[in-house]
Amino acid sequence: MAKSLKKLLIVLGVFLFIYISFVTLDCIRLRNAKSGTKPIITTNMAEYENGNKYFGLGYSVKYYTDRSEDINGNILVRGYGAEFRLFDKILVWAWVE
Repeated sequence: MAKSLKKLLIVLGVFLFIYISFVTLDCIRLRNAKSGTKPIITTNMAEYENGNKYFGLGYSVKYYTDRSEDINGNILVRGYGAEFRLFDKILVWAWVE
């Protein structure tokens, strides 16, 4: 019984390490990418009047955008912020202009 429990704990530890590595790499990638970049694995998306929110595996990233109209009637979209949250609760990083 002790051998099988030890193997199970090793397998769970490996999966946990892989998951933490995946979230860390995607967090760094999204931090350095341009505004509006989706997570590697996007499970869901929500659209708001001031931006979009993408859900990954256990984390979410929300991009804030501002829409305005120029003198010619063209709609200009400008990103002014983003935030990365774990489990949609814990703020990891954010930026706002």
